[in-house]
Amino acid sequence: MKNQTVKQLVEGAALAAVFAVLFLISTYVPLLGSITLWTLPLPFILMIVRNGPGSGFVMWGVTIVIGFLVAGIPSLIATLTFGIGGLTAGYLYYLRKSALAVLIGSSVAYVVSLVLVFVSSILLIGQNPADLAMEMLNQSIRQAEYFSNMLGQESNQFEMLREQISVIRYLIPTALVMLGVVIALISQLISVPVLKRVGGFQPPVFKPIREWAFPKSFLWYYLVVTILMMVGLEEGSTAFVAAINVYSILNALIFVQGLAVIYFFSHQRRWPIVVPILLTFLGFAMTTFVVIIGIIDLGFELRRRMKS
Repeated sequence: MKNQTVKQLVEGAALAAVFAVLFLISTYVPLLGSITLWTLPLPFILMIVRNGPGSGFVMWGVTIVIGFLVAGIPSLIATLTFGIGGLTAGYLYYLRKSALAVLIGSSVAYVVSLVLVFVSSILLIGQNPADLAMEMLNQSIRQAEYFSNMLGQESNQFEMLREQISVIRYLIPTALVMLGVVIALISQLISVPVLKRVGGFQPPVFKPIREWAFPKSFLWYYLVVTILMMVGLEEGSTAFVAAINVYSILNALIFVQGLAVIYFFSHQRRWPIVVPILLTFLGFAMTTFVVIIGIIDLGFELRRRMKS
């Protein structure tokens, strides 16, 4: 029992040191840091998978204290954000949950932590970070418009950009949700080979993209929200903010459904994997078309008809 405790302490110290190194690289090494950023949850995931939830939370607490004393607020933010998500993913792995359950659980954890950081920043600096971001964007547009006028070009497009930016501020909830899901997904994909090699654990994997499908009810939600948006809700109202965020999230989900159809069709045609990957990049340039495919699949079971 004593040897086991010593082993857990040693592993906890080692993984805390790994987190510290990854954090420093992510903060001070621009190119490499953009890669190591996504690995920050791994030490917490490994600790729980190898030694149980209790050890993971102890390690997290120690990492918070030491990181704050050494690197201050930035380390505290990173440890809270990636620690909460990593601990959640690790605990769900520990319970032998499915890959989808791990993704949903860790996504919720990341979103909650990001919201806490967002609200805390408002309380600490006394200003909404969204307002600062909007001001920076508007400043960039003003500079671009100035140079455009100097060159004698029309500046009508800049008015359209200003209108679009005025709507972006209402999409902060969607941005936080999307960011949480992206962090969770990338971290989960990175953790699979690491857990296999170092964790002595066979993590669950996702189904092939071609088999992904969302409930048909999403189509009705999408239709209702689209009608509400067409009716013309008052900009800035609670109903407007709620509708535009729900619409954006559903639009992203149906886009994924459309990509699943593309991968299914490619599999049916026995095309090499590079083809659907290229079509995926093309799909981001033709978002509306992919969304339409997703809507047809949700409403008319397009993939089932392809099978027959």
